[in-house]
Amino acid sequence: MDEDQVNEWMQKASEDEELKSFLQLSDLNFSFLLKIGDETYLWHIHKEEISVTRKLTLDHVWDFTISIPGSAWSKYLQKVAPPFHNTLQAMVAHVPGVSIEGNRLVWAQSIRIVERLLLSAKEETESLAAKLTEEKFSPETIKGHYVKMYVNGEEHVTYYEEAGEGQPIIFLHTAGSDSRQYKYLLGNKTLQKKWRMIAFDLPYHGKSSPPDKFWEKPYKLTTKLYTEWILGFLKAADLYDKKPVISGSSMGGAIVLHLAARYGELFRAVVSMEGGFGREGRRVNWTNHLQVHGGHFLSSWVNGLMSPESPEYFRRLVLWEYAQGGPGVYQGDTYFYSYDWPKQAQGIGKTQCPLWIFCGEYDYSCTPEQSEEAANRMDGTFIKMEGMGHFPPSENPAGLLKYVQPVLDEILEKH
Repeated sequence: MDEDQVNEWMQKASEDEELKSFLQLSDLNFSFLLKIGDETYLWHIHKEEISVTRKLTLDHVWDFTISIPGSAWSKYLQKVAPPFHNTLQAMVAHVPGVSIEGNRLVWAQSIRIVERLLLSAKEETESLAAKLTEEKFSPETIKGHYVKMYVNGEEHVTYYEEAGEGQPIIFLHTAGSDSRQYKYLLGNKTLQKKWRMIAFDLPYHGKSSPPDKFWEKPYKLTTKLYTEWILGFLKAADLYDKKPVISGSSMGGAIVLHLAARYGELFRAVVSMEGGFGREGRRVNWTNHLQVHGGHFLSSWVNGLMSPESPEYFRRLVLWEYAQGGPGVYQGDTYFYSYDWPKQAQGIGKTQCPLWIFCGEYDYSCTPEQSEEAANRMDGTFIKMEGMGHFPPSENPAGLLKYVQPVLDEILEKH
C-alpha cells in the first residue's frame, strides 16, 4: 500500500461507527504489528484514537504481531472473499503462513477491535436482503413448551419449540447456541404443511435449565451424555416411537451420525448439516477466561465460519445469540466435538437408516472434504452447498432450502 492508501484506511477506521463503539466501551490501550507480505504497519489503539506507523525504530514496542502473506491479504480484500479468507480468525485457522505471535491474552481481549479494523480496509459491499415473505417466515405460528426429562437420575426442565403438522422432524442446535437457530425453518408455512418441526434446547442452553448442583463441576459434553439427552427428550416429548427424522447442525450434525449408526431403527431418516467426525482445535480457553470477554471472543471465533454471501442481518443475529451463552457452555460443548467424538467416531459403522450430509463451502470447522469422508464411510449421501457457511438454518435459510427441500420431499415420498 502507498501512503495515500494507508491514510484512507486509517480515515475509514476512525469513522467506523461500530469500531468507535468498541473503543468507547474498552479500556484497552495496545499496539500490534501487522505484517502483510514484506510490508509492516504498527497500529496503535488508545481509547478513542487510532494511529499507524510505517517506519519502525528500536524504540517501538507492540503487544502482538499478525502475519499475513500478501496473496492471502489480496484474497481477503476481495468484495466476496473466497472460503477461509473472509475473516482474520478464518485465515488463522486455515491459511498457511497466517499467524499470531506475542501476547495472546491482549490479542484475545482485543480481537473484535482488530477484526473490525482490518475489515475497514475492504471496500464496502451491499449485503443480501434478509427479509423473508409471510409464507417463508411466520413467527407467530411457532409455539413453545417445557417438559421434564430424566437422565441418569437428574431432572432437566427442557424447552422446545414446534410448528406444523405431519411427519415429525427434530432439529439439534450447534455448540454454545440454542433452538432459535431453527426459527426460520419452523416458521416456514410451506414446510408446516407436511412437517411437524421440533427444535429443543439442550440442558445448559437457551431456556433449558442445567441440573441441580451444576455449579459444583464444570460442564463437559460427551457422546454418551449427548445421546442420553436426545433419547431422553424423545421420550419426554412422546416422540420416541414416532419414527421422527432427526437433523442437526455442527455438533448436532456430528451426533446424528452416531444416532444413524447406532440407533438408526428409531429414525425415518437422518439429515446432518456440517456433520463430520469432529475436529481438534475448536475448544479454546479464551471462550471461558476471566480476563477475556467470552461473548466478544466467541462472536469473533464463529464469525469466520459464516459465508460473506449470507445476509448480514442474519449473520449478525448468529453472533448476537452466541454472545448470550452461559459461562463455559461453548467450551463444554466443544469438549465433545474436539476430544470425545473424534475418538468415538473412529469405529463408527454404516448408517442404519437413510442418511444425508450437507456442508457449506465456507465451513472450516467441518470442511466439505470432511463431511464427504463421513458420508463415504457411512454409506450416506453427501451434498456440498456452494456459497454457504457453517450455520445454514440461521445465516441463510432460503439458501439452505434450495439444497434441503428436495431431500425432505424425497424422504416423504420414498422412505
